Amino acid sequence: MTGVLPIQAKLQNQPSVMSTLEGNNVVQAVLDDIHQTLGNTGGEVYFSGVDERRFMEFDPDNIVSRWRQLVDQGIETRVLTRFGDAFTLKASKSQHRWIPEHFFNPTTICVYGDKVATILWGSPAQVLVVQDFAFADAQRKQFLCMWEQAEIPTTESNTLEVKDLLAERTIKRFGGRVSYISAKDRQLFRDFRLLDKTQTYGNSFYYVCQAANGLGPDRLGLKYFDGRMLAGIGIGNRFSLGGNWHFHVVNPMGEFDPESLLRLCRHLLELSGVPVFVKKLTMEERDRLLGIGFSPIEDYPWHAQAMEEDDTFAEQILDVNAVLEKLKVHQRSGLKTNYRYFCSKFGDQTTSEFLCEENAAEAHDIVNKFFDYLDIKQLHISQTSDYDNIIHYPPLGNNGKMYFSQLIRIGGKAAAFFAMEPVSDDTVGLYASITLHQEFPNLSEYLIVECCRLLQKAGYRYLNLGGSETSGLFNFKEKFSPVEYKKLQWVVYKV
Repeated sequence: MTGVLPIQAKLQNQPSVMSTLEGNNVVQAVLDDIHQTLGNTGGEVYFSGVDERRFMEFDPDNIVSRWRQLVDQGIETRVLTRFGDAFTLKASKSQHRWIPEHFFNPTTICVYGDKVATILWGSPAQVLVVQDFAFADAQRKQFLCMWEQAEIPTTESNTLEVKDLLAERTIKRFGGRVSYISAKDRQLFRDFRLLDKTQTYGNSFYYVCQAANGLGPDRLGLKYFDGRMLAGIGIGNRFSLGGNWHFHVVNPMGEFDPESLLRLCRHLLELSGVPVFVKKLTMEERDRLLGIGFSPIEDYPWHAQAMEEDDTFAEQILDVNAVLEKLKVHQRSGLKTNYRYFCSKFGDQTTSEFLCEENAAEAHDIVNKFFDYLDIKQLHISQTSDYDNIIHYPPLGNNGKMYFSQLIRIGGKAAAFFAMEPVSDDTVGLYASITLHQEFPNLSEYLIVECCRLLQKAGYRYLNLGGSETSGLFNFKEKFSPVEYKKLQWVVYKV
């Protein structure tokens, strides 16, 4: 076995028809060798067994650059992928088709000129290059035979159809243990919340459905339930670091069972071809999973600027009495100044009403406007559909008693809404705080203060503002002087 050397150097300097390479740069190296082998003569390159998410796992910017270089050389590419997979590297001279999942194997074979390169995904990754005309011709004919039988994709890359297809495969694979979340599951999630010892922001119907949203008839996501353990399952994108749709398991509740989570994640990885995330874990749960084959999130972060999405920064928990007392004392503070400014300018014009189907369209308008100037939108973490479940599928019970959601009007105009749900006997989580703060300065501060007033009246002591994706959001919450911080963990299951 050779050392880690550029593949083109091996091919040029060694007379043997066979060369090997190992390391994390094998995809880039093969693309470089295609470039050198075919030069500006054009021609076709055939790729089979392609899982683009593995292609893009290491240095995706360089891979995209090299792929475009092939197109610029007039080289045409044909790519065979697993049925339902997107292929984002498509270009004017690139085609891709689907082969059935039961015939698909992610061992990538590339045929170009008189060479055949085979990529073996392991640790480390390896590539075997054979330079022999007869062998390349045989592989080329096999590829064309598969190509003729392959299905032409009916959807564009990264579409919701691909996401839904993954969800259907998951339900079929697991039978009754995995199913779509519906409004009928509200009691199930409440029962498990009451039994769960970890009082976290994730222990709510609002949160699980928001984290796993976009799947199923009600678009509330998937759930795993085996009678002892309950968890949400979402499918989200990891486009900022390359790759496509990734499964994430959300806040396992009930009897924490590492072996069941391991089996679940193995199947999810097999279905998607990419690592699987497990989020909202205590440190003890994280360590137990690391001990049986999971990897730390540092090995495969969720986002380039937010490694653990909404758990990148710790959950911040307020004492509602302390927040309200802070507004009464003579000592000046930024919160007190901002709150009083809003009250003096807009207080007489501000009214509230329960969030319901009658004003749901106005709530959606607020979300759309909010995202027009939301800084976090630049990170491609949140999207407007993340609030669909908040607006249309509240938790079980009466608004104002079992959960709290209101729409705020200023001068009759819908300007904000919020949604809260209890996560323990004395603590409530805030799951939506959506304001048109550019039109109405300090509305965000006003809304959280009013949430504290509402909870104090209802007999709750603490308000959990949740974790944060960015330091800017974390620092905004700091002005309310949190009395507790709770850092939840992520792990990843990968090959």
